Amino acid sequence: MTQPSLPLAAMPAGGPVAAPPALEPTHPCIRCGRPVADPTAGLCETCNPLELAQPSATQVHGIAAFGIVLFVVVLAVAAHAALAGTGPFNGTVLGVAPANGGLEVTLTVHNAGTKAGATTCRMTGAGQPVGPSGDLVQTPPVPAGSDLTFTTFVSQLGTRPISVIVDCVSP
Repeated sequence: MTQPSLPLAAMPAGGPVAAPPALEPTHPCIRCGRPVADPTAGLCETCNPLELAQPSATQVHGIAAFGIVLFVVVLAVAAHAALAGTGPFNGTVLGVAPANGGLEVTLTVHNAGTKAGATTCRMTGAGQPVGPSGDLVQTPPVPAGSDLTFTTFVSQLGTRPISVIVDCVSP
């Protein structure tokens, strides 16, 4: 192919303009990984032989966002199924004894639910305000509809036996 002749006044300084270089592969195909020559295309010629419209960035990001939201919903349903039927839990302090560096507290925890489960109980001194002065204790698994008695060590309530209040929460 020959270039049209331009009048000398219209010719750029330095002579005729060279043709733009051929496009080189710029990125991999989103489907197969082969090099793609067109920077605006997401698929290579093998994956898109009919040169159909390429997916837009909005479509790709929308699909990714939908996948993340769907995954969170699936996790929430699975968590609900795993925890449904446990609790409510009620705790009772049976005894408090001094121990090296703290107190040994004997608790009975009742699981009023239909499935076995563990819970977290917060122990505070009687008459103390709710706040950081207390201990959290993870219970062993409590069978459904029954009681479990166990002894645990707490270090935040001092070393002298005091009256202890326990509050167990459902998961």
